[in-house]
Amino acid sequence: MHLRASSYIKWAYALVVLSAVLPIGLASSGWVALATGGTSLGVPFLGPIVLLVIGLYRVFLVARIPGTLDAPEIAGLGNALRKIGIFLLVFGAVIGALNLISRPLLLAVPSRYTSGAPVFFVVGMYLSMLGGLGLLGLTMFELSRLLGFEQHARKQNS
Repeated sequence: MHLRASSYIKWAYALVVLSAVLPIGLASSGWVALATGGTSLGVPFLGPIVLLVIGLYRVFLVARIPGTLDAPEIAGLGNALRKIGIFLLVFGAVIGALNLISRPLLLAVPSRYTSGAPVFFVVGMYLSMLGGLGLLGLTMFELSRLLGFEQHARKQNS
């Protein structure tokens, strides 16, 4: 029996991938990007461009091809990874959506209640840190799918 990925999982998956590869929102603003380490590869533009292309391709596959996120049913550790991964994936999608709307929301707050740029920096840092939970959830979800496919293949070969 296969586990079908519901539409909310597909939306959460796409939003987490897009928030990881597209430099949008407060979590990717200049000071926050500098404070969180910038790029991960030695060549400043090559790494982000490759990540962007792979991420957009994966979102395209999830959106266009039915069953892309489906997986065989699995028990034990794989099932626990799937459930925790889906929870963190949805949490990461909410953080990604907050990242998109945080700048307009903070600009709407009267300046007498905030001290300006430091608020943007702090909110951006927290959004950046919490956004990592979405990537962790995506990894756990994909690992559970991999374990399910491996378990299914072992059953067919025996």
